[in-house]
Amino acid sequence: MLILIFLLLVGAGFTFLSLQNTAIVSLNFLNYNFPNLPINYVIIGSILFGVVLAYFISFVNSISTSMKIRGQNNQLKQEKKEVVELTKRVHQLELENVGLKIENYPDDTDQNAL
Repeated sequence: MLILIFLLLVGAGFTFLSLQNTAIVSLNFLNYNFPNLPINYVIIGSILFGVVLAYFISFVNSISTSMKIRGQNNQLKQEKKEVVELTKRVHQLELENVGLKIENYPDDTDQNAL
């Protein structure tokens, strides 16, 4: 419903623009000449061209951003794997350290330990 109200307001704005600008102009673009165009067509065409250009730039920017995010997610997954592997290695070394302490000093065991 909100979109419909917005579209009605935009349409009313274009209608008001068309009624206020009724002059006839000649448009030259590159080697092309468009004679006898109402100025409101030129104004509305320029607005639409700007909107399409802005949408295209936004689309390219969103693709670039998604590619960066995907790269960062892949890097994060690799780093998480590395953390898990290092945690396993630390645990193995702690077990090995405890085993070596027991072998070298069998009398130093704590009687109150679980």
